[in-house]
Amino acid sequence: ERRAIARRLQDAGFDEAWSHWPWLLIAVAVPLVSALLRGTPTTGMIVWIIGVVALAVGCVFTARSMSYRGSKVDARTGFTDREGRRLLYLQAAGCLGLLCLHPWLAESPGSRGLLTGPLLAATAAVVGVLLAPMGRWAAVIALLPASEGVARLFDPAARPGAGPVWFLAAAVIGGLALLEHYRWQRAKRLLMEQDLHVSTLEQDRDGAIRADQEKSRFLAIASHDLRQPVHALGLFAASLERRLQGTEEEPLIRNVMRSIEGLERSFNAMLDISRLDAGTVEPNLQHFPLRDLFRRLHMHYAGQAEAAGLGLRFSPGGKSVTSDPQLLERILGNLIQNAIKYTEEGGVVVVARTTEDYLNLEVWDTGIGIKSTDLPRIFAEFYQVGQSERSRTQGLGMGLAIVKRLAHLLGYRLMVASRPGRGTMFRLSVPLGGLPEIPEFTTAADTVPMPVMEPRSVLVIDDEESIRLGLQLLLEEWGYETIIAATAAEAADAVRARAMPPDLILSDLHLGDGPDGIAAIRAVRELCALQVPAILVTGDTSREELRRATESGHTVLFKPLQPRKLFNALRGMVS
Repeated sequence: ERRAIARRLQDAGFDEAWSHWPWLLIAVAVPLVSALLRGTPTTGMIVWIIGVVALAVGCVFTARSMSYRGSKVDARTGFTDREGRRLLYLQAAGCLGLLCLHPWLAESPGSRGLLTGPLLAATAAVVGVLLAPMGRWAAVIALLPASEGVARLFDPAARPGAGPVWFLAAAVIGGLALLEHYRWQRAKRLLMEQDLHVSTLEQDRDGAIRADQEKSRFLAIASHDLRQPVHALGLFAASLERRLQGTEEEPLIRNVMRSIEGLERSFNAMLDISRLDAGTVEPNLQHFPLRDLFRRLHMHYAGQAEAAGLGLRFSPGGKSVTSDPQLLERILGNLIQNAIKYTEEGGVVVVARTTEDYLNLEVWDTGIGIKSTDLPRIFAEFYQVGQSERSRTQGLGMGLAIVKRLAHLLGYRLMVASRPGRGTMFRLSVPLGGLPEIPEFTTAADTVPMPVMEPRSVLVIDDEESIRLGLQLLLEEWGYETIIAATAAEAADAVRARAMPPDLILSDLHLGDGPDGIAAIRAVRELCALQVPAILVTGDTSREELRRATESGHTVLFKPLQPRKLFNALRGMVS
């Protein structure tokens, strides 16, 4: 690192010094003009002038050729930047060395004149300051007046004491050049070290970003590969559960179903994070009464609370809200599930309170509470309260991370207050939209009884044989006629062989090496000449695939798929 900085300092010194080359030429021309004005030049003086001019022109040519890399000038010279700097150094040193001979070339002591010393002093000062970045030898260049002093020391006609005066002047000018060099070097070194530090930080940041992207890519691939067998397992288990109802094996299959549902919850938590990171979740704002939302939450979590020996109460207070019902239900559901998980006795209360500007939805529990030092970390991914290491029995620790991201997506304020050993309260502040409260007698759309379905036909497209078989068994038990296909071509052939088009298409997103599910659905619709309702199923959680599936316009379900969700989706689309 030090060697690299030293090399960069040397290169920067050359570049900065020779950026002032017009002033350097003027400084070099001063003694030349002085020599020409002192009378008839001797042969030695003429040779001296020619040498100085030649070296000065060489310096300019070298500097300009270094400024046009890749040009014709560069092609003729053929040297690298470092070789060019070395050549420039030698030419400059030769030119300035010849300038030091100036006082020795005069015809007579009287012809030196009083003007020669001040001119050399001015030349030395200008050259020393301009070339100071190039190194300590700039101080030697600044000692040009010493040559005048040495000449007068050895000249019998010199005035007494003139030599020491010029030596003192040379020392002062050389010292100034040295100070300028150290000042420039220190400032430049600090800038270079800062740039190097920033570059190192940027490399570390880029490495961390790449590692995070590779981790996300690995998790997405691993998640997709694991979702396939879990999805098939859930389908077979659901079919088996229906067949074992009322038998001795029914409790056993129920335990199997609970285990599968636990796997599905873990996968769905990772899916939610992936969807939020991908930006594929868009709020669908509606105005609806809270009592319907609270009723669904009670139906979903009452059994879990009862099994834990806890009470679960809801107090909607006749309030209504403008929000996305699904996202709001997911937020409150995660908070309720988290409260039940960390409450040993007592219960959980969900209440709605209004202020002048906000509707506050609060989830209270009588659980273990959270230490004040842990509060800033509870919304981090994989963090679990009271666990130094992640507990396998407490899930993935993603629930509150999802809550925070969904609240941010909806633009809601989220706060938490807790007392260890007493309990915790989470508050979600929803801005009031100014819409009127919905009367109590209004019936929510999701509570309207669904009509009884008549047998319908479903075209199942999936390249996994186990999933095709599992879906076929499950759909036939639900009363559907099932048409199965592994590829888009097989699906088209199956539709051509039928007199009537299918009532619904259920397709996987990825169908091996051929056309994907979106293309297969499009082909079947074109073949049937009508917009057959379609459900797209995927286990791919990558950002691009999530966005593509969402933008396709089809209903999208994610693996592993709970049979209950599939049943509700089918019932809603074919009724």
